[in-house]
This record gives sequence, C-alpha cells and structure tokens, in this order.
Amino acid sequence: MGLSMGQRVTLLKIDDCLAMTHRYELEVQAILEPEKVGYEGRWQRVAVVRQRGKRKGFYLDLAPDDILLDGWGLPFRADTEGGGVMAGNACYNLMGDPEAIRQCIESRAVFPVRESAKAKIIVGRSERTKCNDDGQALLYPEIETHHTVVNRLKESAGLAG
Repeated sequence: MGLSMGQRVTLLKIDDCLAMTHRYELEVQAILEPEKVGYEGRWQRVAVVRQRGKRKGFYLDLAPDDILLDGWGLPFRADTEGGGVMAGNACYNLMGDPEAIRQCIESRAVFPVRESAKAKIIVGRSERTKCNDDGQALLYPEIETHHTVVNRLKESAGLAG
C-alpha cells in the first residue's frame, strides 16, 4: 500500500521497556527515503508523523514486528488504553471483535505484516479483569513460534502440536 502525505495511520507497537502494547494514531507529514537507524540499524525510518491531538512531529521509526495500519478509529483498542489489567508479555494485546481485527490486519496494512508479528496477536472481546489468560485467544494460532506466552496459550487451548 505505501504511505502518502496527510495519510492517517494507526501504529501498533510493543515497547522495549515493559513489553506492553501501544496504539498510536498518526498523521503523515513527510515521506522519507527508508533508511536504517538505531542500534545496529534495527529500525527503519520511513516518515515524519504527528500524533493525533499533538502538535509536534517526530520520525516514524519502525521495528521489524511493528504493525502499521491505514486509518484512524479502527474497531479495537490496546489493553493499555482501558482501565483493566495490562499485560507486559511482549505480545500485541488487543480488545475487540477477533474477525474485525483480523480483517484490519489483512486488508489495512500499510506494509506487509510479518508472520512473527501475527503470531503474537492476542485478542480479548472485553477488558481484562484478572492477571490470567481467561477470555484471551490467539488471532493466528496456526502460525508456529518460539514465543513462550503464545505457546502457553496454545497449550491451554489444546492447540499445541
């Protein structure tokens, strides 16, 4: 799909400090020639963006597993946006209808979403109220991974092979 000037996008990111999911609504202010940045070139700088409701622009540096979707107001939220329990499990913890989320990932991705990112998407229909996996499900249980949390969810659901 690619980026365009003025395009509104939603970034899903797992932070490096607490391994929590974050969702940012951004507006593209300038498109840059992709370049490797950061320690050992681990991120790719692709644009200058402004966060919704903020005035200051900043570089959009994407990690390999970041998910960038076209549009704002998508039909899901990150668990860090609610008033319930937040998981710091290095997975994308999203709340909403699983089919609507899958449709967004499949059809609205600005750049192709890697299998390793898809394997880490955990969906709950409502906010978490307990620090366990009740009501949580993998969006892509068929994708193989070595991620401990994902494999634990597969085992508890009887999907481990």
